[in-house]
Parts: sequence; structure tokens; C-alpha cells
Amino acid sequence: MEAYVKGYEKDLFGADWTVKDTELLNRVQNNLFSFSAAKSYAEAKEIRDSVYDSNGNIRSRNDFRRACKKVDADYNGKFLDTERQQVMIAGTQGSRWVDIENSADTHPYLEYVTARDERVREEHRALDGTILPIDDPFWTQYYPPNGWRCRCTVRKRTAREYDHLVGRGGRTRRITDSDTAMITGGKNVPKTFRQNVGTSYIFDKDDHPYYKANAAAKAEQMTATKHYGMKSIEQIYQEPKKLADYQGNIKSKEDYDAFWDTMEGEYGEAGKGFTLVDEKHQASATFTREQLYVKLRDIKDKPNAKHPEPQRRWSYFDEILRVFFNPDEVWITFQGGKRVNEHYKAKVYIKYYQDSPMILFLNNHNIALSFYKSDGGSDVERFRNGVLLKKKKR
Repeated sequence: MEAYVKGYEKDLFGADWTVKDTELLNRVQNNLFSFSAAKSYAEAKEIRDSVYDSNGNIRSRNDFRRACKKVDADYNGKFLDTERQQVMIAGTQGSRWVDIENSADTHPYLEYVTARDERVREEHRALDGTILPIDDPFWTQYYPPNGWRCRCTVRKRTAREYDHLVGRGGRTRRITDSDTAMITGGKNVPKTFRQNVGTSYIFDKDDHPYYKANAAAKAEQMTATKHYGMKSIEQIYQEPKKLADYQGNIKSKEDYDAFWDTMEGEYGEAGKGFTLVDEKHQASATFTREQLYVKLRDIKDKPNAKHPEPQRRWSYFDEILRVFFNPDEVWITFQGGKRVNEHYKAKVYIKYYQDSPMILFLNNHNIALSFYKSDGGSDVERFRNGVLLKKKKR
């Protein structure tokens, strides 16, 4: 993530940061954590297999150590340097794609441009000069980078520039036909790199060898207790001294409204909600009455069969800062029991209080949809799966 942010061409959550930047950051964060898990599994598998030599005989202790050192040098040296460079490049190109989409009205075309020196790969040289509309399917698969340490980029073009370049003639290698461009890309770009890092992944889950080493890594959601070795909710609540206490500053609806106004004044704009930004962990959460207030309104205060006692969710809303900035766990997880497109994953913040866990639920745009106290352990466990972004030491 540090390498990605370093390559990004704008300040994290700065003045020119947009919703599209946030969406891209969420996808990348998810992809990198998943990639790291698959890589760790692939490395462990290779170490395990190193117990035996090529003839199937158990290696001696010294031979096994030498084999392990080679695996370590590959994964945490050679591979790591290349992957970090790739992530940095993807950060730059991802940032540029956001800018490309934002300026599509004035610059509707893109031109594929190589470094145009002696180090350019012939496969990439074949794509140099390709110029197509930004919504052409070519860019969904062959937007750079198109290989390890690829230095290719794109250049935005206006309709006038497009007419001028295409009308000049003489450059027989310039590709302006979508079908021809797709065929050329298919011949010259490995399948692993056929995605747009501005709208999809950096590392492809279907073709990268790390995921092939563990087929389940690209499909299953890893759970807190089974895969991460974390304590269950029941075990967590066996240590009450480590659980948080409430501030208890909101005593009435008037206190809640006053607190909301204070948050808008400090982190947002009056009447338009507010946004909390955690720059350390590259995260944000936006709160609007339209999205969240419906979850806190009077109807939740009325007892029913499921909740014989009033919930009064508004009464602990002053805990929102602690839950967001100092959670016990943060997860990116699928919900609803369906594996849907990566764009629709939820982000869940969990903090454990003396009486019950508290949950902040964000959608893909980092907009808060719900903030509430859990009914019990089983309710929280269903959120404790997927990609673990943050965990407080216990």
C-alpha cells in the first residue's frame, strides 16, 4: 500500500480527491491483501514441498535449509522487488485513469505511448501509437502496465488532435481500429496483465501463479477463527478488562442533534453530513442523514418481538470517532451469501464494548449505512471474514 500511494499522482484525500479515487483505493487495498495472502500460501507450499528432492527422497537438514533459503530469496527478494515496482506503476496509472474519466468530455481519445527507446519490448512497440476512444473495450484489457516493469503510458487527446493525428498519414503503425487493436493486444500482452488497473485489479486472480497454488484463495472468504487464528467473540468477552467503556455523553435526541451539528462543523458542512479521514490507514467514512439517520430514527426506539427493549441507537453515536479511528478489527467482506463483483464488497469496523460489540457498516463508496450495537456473537461473526485490514493486538 505504501508503494501504491507513493506512485499515486495526488495527495491521499487531498483537495482534488474524488469518490472515484476512494473507490479505486478500496479495490486496490482488497486486491493487495488478497494477493499477499495467496503469496504467503504459495511460499509456504513451496517450502513444504522442499522437504523432498526431485527424486522424492527426504532431504537432509542442510539440503533442506539451502532449499528454503532459495525460496526465501525468490519470494522476499527478487519477486518482492518486482511486485513493489509493479504496484507503484499501477498507482500512477490508476490515478491517471481517474483523471482520464473526469476529463472525458474534453479529451475523448487516448493514445498508447511507449518509452520509445532501445529498451522497449517489441511486444509493446507493436501497440505504440494506438489511438482509440476512452470507452473502447481495448482499454479494459490493454491499458498499461502490460508486463512486469512496463514503462508504457497513455496520452489524452482531444477530438481535434485525433483528427489531426489520424489525418496526417505516413505512420502506418498507428492503430485506429478497435478490432485490430484487440488482436494486436492479444498477441503481445500476457493474460496475467489483461486488465485496467484504474477500474479492476493490479494482480489478476484467475491467472497469477500465487492464486493457482491455492485455488481457494480467489473464491473463499477467510474467517477470523479458522484462517486468521483469531479469538472467537465468546473468547473475547471472557476478558472484560480489555473491552471499551461508553462515553455516555448523549442523553437525549437534542444531544444527538447537537453532536451531529458539531461533527458537520468540524469534519463537513452544515446540513450536508461529514467525512472522517484516517490518513494513516488510507481510509475514509462519510456520514449523511439520508443514508444513516434512517437507521437511527424513532422507529428503532419502539420495542418489538425481536427487541423488547428500546434500542435508541442515537444514544451512543458519540462513539463513532473511537469505532472509526480506533477499531478492534476492520474487514472487507462479501455479504448476503453471494459472491458478487469486487466493487460491491462492504467494509466493516468492529469495536468490542463491555456489553456488546459495536459495528460500523460502510458501502463500496465508504458511505456509512449502519452503526449499531450487536445483538450477540453470531451476528458479529458473520462479518468477521474476507480480507482483514486491521486488527488490534490483544
